[in-house]
Amino acid sequence: MGSVRGRLIIAAALTPQAAWAEVCAVQRPDWVPADGPRGGVEEMGYILTSPLGLMLLAVLGLAFLVPRRWLAVVAALPALGLAWLLMISRQAEGAAMAMAEGCVGSALPTAILLVVLAAAVLVRGFRARAAG
Repeated sequence: MGSVRGRLIIAAALTPQAAWAEVCAVQRPDWVPADGPRGGVEEMGYILTSPLGLMLLAVLGLAFLVPRRWLAVVAALPALGLAWLLMISRQAEGAAMAMAEGCVGSALPTAILLVVLAAAVLVRGFRARAAG
């Protein structure tokens, strides 16, 4: 009987509680548990379709279409900063609780995409200047 009670206590401790639900209500008010946990790709869509993400994608696109050194640096620095900020912010206690609840997904795919886009813009901007 003791081992069953211990397993029930552990199971109750690991299931989502009201405090976790509060975190999701604050961070993602439009998320409901019936939607299921968010994955990395869904999180990427959520981040990149925000106003900040759309502006960043527009600046990166402009820098890719108009290869200038200064524009490549101006576009790449905020992209790299956002990638770094996303990875650092997911280490906070609230973000860890939201990820455990499922309302926030992994930011790793978004960070990787931003780093790759920043690198592509920098390579294109600096290569065009060296060739021209």
